[in-house]
Amino acid sequence: MLERLMSARRFRRTDDAGSSLQRDDLSKGAGEETPELLLSRKVVPTLVLMFLLTLAAARLTMTLGDRSFHAEDAERDLATVSAYLNAKIKLVEASASDFDGKSLVDELAASDLLPDDVILFVTDRDGMIVTMVPPQADKIGTSIYDLIDDPRDLMGLDAAEKIHDLDFMGGNAIASTADLPVDGGRIDLIWPEASYLADWRRQTAISVSLFVLTGAILLLVLKAYFRQSRRAEDFSALFTEAHERIDIALSRGKCGLWDWDIGRGQMYWSRSMYEILGMEATDGVMPFADVSPLLHPDDGGLFEIARGVAEGDLDHLDRIFRMRRVDGEYVWIRGRANVTHGKDGDIHLIGIAVDVSEHRELARRTDEANHRLQNTIETISETFLLSDRDGKVVICNSIYRKTFGLDEADVVPGTPVDKVLRKARRPIRSITLAQDERPAGESAVEAQMPDGRWLLISERRTTDGGTVWIGTDITQIKHHKTLTKDSRQKLLATIAELEEATDDAERKAAQLSDLNLRYAAQRERAESASRAKTAFLANMSHELRTPLNAILGFSDIIRQRTFGEIGEKYGEYVDDIFMSGTHLLTMIDDVLQMATIESGRLELFAEEIELSAIVRESAAMIEPLARKKHIALSIETPDRLTMISDRRATSQVVLNLLSNAVKFAAEGGTVKLRLRQVGGSATLSIADDGPGIPKPALASLGMPFAQAGSELVRSKCRGTGLGLAISMALVSLHGGRMRIGSRLGDGTIVSLKLPMTAENGRRHDAGGCDARLAPVSSPLRVRAERTADRAAA
Repeated sequence: MLERLMSARRFRRTDDAGSSLQRDDLSKGAGEETPELLLSRKVVPTLVLMFLLTLAAARLTMTLGDRSFHAEDAERDLATVSAYLNAKIKLVEASASDFDGKSLVDELAASDLLPDDVILFVTDRDGMIVTMVPPQADKIGTSIYDLIDDPRDLMGLDAAEKIHDLDFMGGNAIASTADLPVDGGRIDLIWPEASYLADWRRQTAISVSLFVLTGAILLLVLKAYFRQSRRAEDFSALFTEAHERIDIALSRGKCGLWDWDIGRGQMYWSRSMYEILGMEATDGVMPFADVSPLLHPDDGGLFEIARGVAEGDLDHLDRIFRMRRVDGEYVWIRGRANVTHGKDGDIHLIGIAVDVSEHRELARRTDEANHRLQNTIETISETFLLSDRDGKVVICNSIYRKTFGLDEADVVPGTPVDKVLRKARRPIRSITLAQDERPAGESAVEAQMPDGRWLLISERRTTDGGTVWIGTDITQIKHHKTLTKDSRQKLLATIAELEEATDDAERKAAQLSDLNLRYAAQRERAESASRAKTAFLANMSHELRTPLNAILGFSDIIRQRTFGEIGEKYGEYVDDIFMSGTHLLTMIDDVLQMATIESGRLELFAEEIELSAIVRESAAMIEPLARKKHIALSIETPDRLTMISDRRATSQVVLNLLSNAVKFAAEGGTVKLRLRQVGGSATLSIADDGPGIPKPALASLGMPFAQAGSELVRSKCRGTGLGLAISMALVSLHGGRMRIGSRLGDGTIVSLKLPMTAENGRRHDAGGCDARLAPVSSPLRVRAERTADRAAA
């Protein structure tokens, strides 16, 4: 098959006389199709089909033209009749004589002007058929609109001037109309399509029959032609399949076929040969002048080969050379060929070319890997000896030779390993290691050499059945083992001391646990006492409010002289009683509120409040007290500052802080209040120019019943010491925070920061609140029972 392929694809080119290329005799005998046969097999069916299509198109064009001609002729005839009717009607109208529709219809029916198949309808103003030509008794008296699907075309203003296409009794038809001059009647002329196209249909049937007969004859001829050429196609397919298989095999194997005509200097290449060199494949031959420059200059030339073949010195070729690809790179080619002689005496060199670039690259990499492996083995610090499955030396490094006292001649590759081991230096002491500590197929020995060094010699089997011996210097490890034994004794003693210390620590831990239990019990007692104290204060506050209300009420009646005048001395006493009772009531209210907060029974209600309005209202309440002490009250607040908070608690905080500032401010001093929004929080700062608070007292400021300042200040400004503690607790419950800064002689400034919304409040930490407020679950919702407070009030 290869020989047939080569012979079939071989072309001969004549000399400069200009004769054409021709195929070999073998290709003709193989049954390869000539270009003329291929061309005829493709062109003949195409021409036949084109002729049939042209004939069909011509026939169709003529048929459609005939149909248009018949339709236009019918429309012209119908337009003539319609024009005649309209002219007659206009003449009657112009003469002002009586119109007789029946005589007009009879006259038109008797004349040759009306085609035979045209139906004439005379209708009244309602579309009822009065008479018709040809007459049909069953339609007289019926509506013409029952016969026409869409009668709107006949009812237009310009309907008498047009020919209309409409559906008449289930078929297509053309129609015209004329309006009668009396009673609003109308004459309608309708010509069915089946009538005026009857001749056209008969002619079309005859033409189609002739076309079908002609096409059938041509198709029979074409079928006979295909049957005759099928055998040629089958043979060509077999050849093409074999050729493709060989091309695929050569392409996959990176092989190429070539045929060199020595005498003519022409060379044929297979398609795979072009692929090897990255060239575009052609079906022709290549001149010798185009192939010769592709060879590398250092690998010889084609002239020497051609000369040797021509002189008979070469009968075959087997050599490796380089050829240049299209991209400029060179590939290694191994060419093998034999010299053959044709029947006409031509000399050909026919063979294959194999791309061996990968093989040469692989060989180069293998050499590099072997060289790198040898260098690696030579440079390692361990002794190394490798043998093959036959027990002969493969490779040995210089460390092994030096350690065991061998020469290079003793370990040349191929030397039996037993001979090497017998000649090698023997260790003075050997210790075989346990097999359990080693992988399967590996053994290890600790050997002490005559120079005092210790080696760990491991013997392992390779996957190909060979054996490798590796010796590692473990002298330092053995030395460390000796030192380790001494250290172990010391370690055991240390461990014993640690165990004794551990026992002592366990005893102390038990004592500490006992102390913790006692502390927990004492803390529980303290918490119980605190709760009892809170409950006592709350109960006592409720009990004191009832008699105190009576004292305040009666003393106020006496002060107002409701039942008559009293002495001046008694008036002073009554004023003192009322002021003392009022102070005592304020103290009881503060104690009661503080107790409520500490017991976790205070309930806050979140609502939308106007903080600016609350600040201004608080300032108005404090203004009389400030005016009495000649204190300048400065209020700086925005027009509106809306936030979500408890109105009562917020107002109490502002009032307490502002009251404290006025109370502790110097006579004729100044109190400044500033409110602003910073981010998502409202910031309120109150500053006074009072005596200030000592730095040590700031730590306890805000604790219940704690008052800072000198005895003189506290005597002038009486209070319970709960106002600031309550304010700090309320601010903390809202998720805010309060800070106090003071310096002796410079006054005090209190600033608090409250979240604008309940969500922002939940992100704050109630760090400034007393520890007894732990039961509070959220800044704006404290579950409590205020029944007792309301009853007491």
